[in-house]
Amino acid sequence: MSGMPFFPAFLLVAAIGIVIVATQSRRLHPFLAITFVAPAFGLAAGLSIGLMGKAFGAAFSQAIYSPGLVIVGTALVAALAEDAGATDRLTAAVGCWRGFVGSAKLAAFLGLIAGVGASPATAMALLSPLVPAIGGGTGQKRGTAALALALAISASHGLVLLSPVVIAAVAILDAPWGRVALFGPPVAVLSAAFGAVWSRYWAGRQPIPGTASPADLQELAPMAQKRSAGSAIVLLLATFIPLLMLIVQSVGSFPSEPLGGGTSRELVLGVGRPLILFLVAVGIAGIGFWRTIAKLPANSALADSTFADSSWTARVLGGVAGIVLTVGAAGGLQRLCQETGMAELVGERLLAWHVGAAFALTIPFLIAAAIKTLQGSSLVAAITAAGMVQPILVSLGLSGESGKALAALVVGAGAMTVSHINDEFFWLAANDAGLTPLRGLVRFTVGTLLQGFVAVAALLVLSVLAAGI
Repeated sequence: MSGMPFFPAFLLVAAIGIVIVATQSRRLHPFLAITFVAPAFGLAAGLSIGLMGKAFGAAFSQAIYSPGLVIVGTALVAALAEDAGATDRLTAAVGCWRGFVGSAKLAAFLGLIAGVGASPATAMALLSPLVPAIGGGTGQKRGTAALALALAISASHGLVLLSPVVIAAVAILDAPWGRVALFGPPVAVLSAAFGAVWSRYWAGRQPIPGTASPADLQELAPMAQKRSAGSAIVLLLATFIPLLMLIVQSVGSFPSEPLGGGTSRELVLGVGRPLILFLVAVGIAGIGFWRTIAKLPANSALADSTFADSSWTARVLGGVAGIVLTVGAAGGLQRLCQETGMAELVGERLLAWHVGAAFALTIPFLIAAAIKTLQGSSLVAAITAAGMVQPILVSLGLSGESGKALAALVVGAGAMTVSHINDEFFWLAANDAGLTPLRGLVRFTVGTLLQGFVAVAALLVLSVLAAGI
């Protein structure tokens, strides 16, 4: 019986292996692989057929809405920007910055800002239209930028106070907000910097599928010149205004209600809902690029790049359908992982571990990381781990003001550690980086693990420096 809590965890490892093998060797689409494997995992873990079907269906629907609807919206924005020439203009405008600081560092900077939004997957989706401009002309560079962006979003979401993950940990552990706000950002910057280095490490290695060849670039050059009228400002507005709304929603979730309560709070939380983000992003792009496309010659294929053209919308929506369905299936698998209860059982086992006072912070981190890995949701991991750790803060020597702040941050770091196939964020990061699921595990999943270790090491150093505060 002592090993029973770990049996579903072994089943999850097997499920991951099957999904990877199925998508890698058999070329099965990830949506189909997850949809076939998830029920088998649920039944083997002891879930009833009724509970399994209900849980998977509810989570699938929720993931299709969030972040699925935003993914569709940003795909429309990216297609309009590409056809209007705005992407080419922005790529040229960003070129000087890209040459000065590097695409990975630029992506990491944007990721640190976007990571404080209410959802890392939604933040990644909102910034995806900018990845071509940040990375540059080739698929390899775009993949590097996308990987650095995703890792920076992960670092910020787990360590910066405005993030719901950190807010939840702080509220449960009763940590001082000021010290969390002081300690978190430097560690987030360090973790994001590591993520940028990690993405650059892989830049010169295995080629990313879809990398443009020099011949392809020469063929596309005349087309880029022909569609040079679109405004890059419209693309930026269609990206950053919804992102700002997502951050506002995150701020509005503070227990102290800094932006007001009652109906004001409902309004603040509502501006970050996927439907509103979709309407705002697509509305800005549609209005901003409509006049540009309308001015093109009537015989130009680009003149038909509007929502009214069924072939254009079919191409855009068809291109994004695969990732939206995969995200939905990942959400269903995530809910099945939660229904097994394995994450809480393993977390309780970790509570009994004994380490020296100097390494007390590793216990909250390991608990949060284990829960995140086993059930997929960062927010659930932070809430569950913080609730488990709160009663033992005194025995861990973390009952002081600085100790609580560091404990909240280490829980947040653990809650973003080891993102894999039961996390929608993993599939978005792999898709934007042009990675197969196996390469996504090697580059993004291992990257989040190493970022977690970097964050713990930095927080351990801070615990020594803050011992007398």
